Amino acid sequence: MENKKASNKSTLIILGLFSLMTGLSGSSVTLALPQLSEGFHVTNGAATWAVLIGVITTAVFLVLFGHFGDLLSKEDVFLYGGIGFTLGSLISGIAPVYSILLVGRFVQAIGTAMIMANSMVIVTEAFPASARGKAIAAVSMFISVGTVSGPAIGGLILSVSSWRWIFLINVPLAILLTFFGCRFLFTTKITMADLKSLVVNYSGNKFPGF
Repeated sequence: MENKKASNKSTLIILGLFSLMTGLSGSSVTLALPQLSEGFHVTNGAATWAVLIGVITTAVFLVLFGHFGDLLSKEDVFLYGGIGFTLGSLISGIAPVYSILLVGRFVQAIGTAMIMANSMVIVTEAFPASARGKAIAAVSMFISVGTVSGPAIGGLILSVSSWRWIFLINVPLAILLTFFGCRFLFTTKITMADLKSLVVNYSGNKFPGF
């Protein structure tokens, strides 16, 4: 029982901190728009796509990755989302030109959608009914804190360093969380049969060999 409680607590911390990071990243980029416009020599209107591409991509893919979690494994989709978020943050942080920054933001938003779509469901399945409400409230709190404090933390980073650190600061933290996620989240190995089933589910056709 004690091991189960410890595992649930670790799960909650991993989910909560990832949710916090995605909230922070999404809301802190807005403050960097003047620096992005100046650094990449683009108009202010064009610079806003650094924010819009993240919002639009996350919204478009949120339901899709939730369904992927139902068909495959919520924990695996969540962790792959962590990897995508890390990779997107790295690409955005080292982008030499504006187009590469947008690619990085797109990849980061894909990871965010995978994380957001499955975090609450993982909590629901991991905790018993008696503790489920508190666990969901805790993850919701992490999301809210990240979204609300993003501008303040982003402003602090911009006051002492380059805009690139708004993205790069995510990389070591996300790698650490993904590592612990692989240890504490109950993952299942996604097989080729699972992927074929996913293709059939979305195509509506059964291909030869499937």
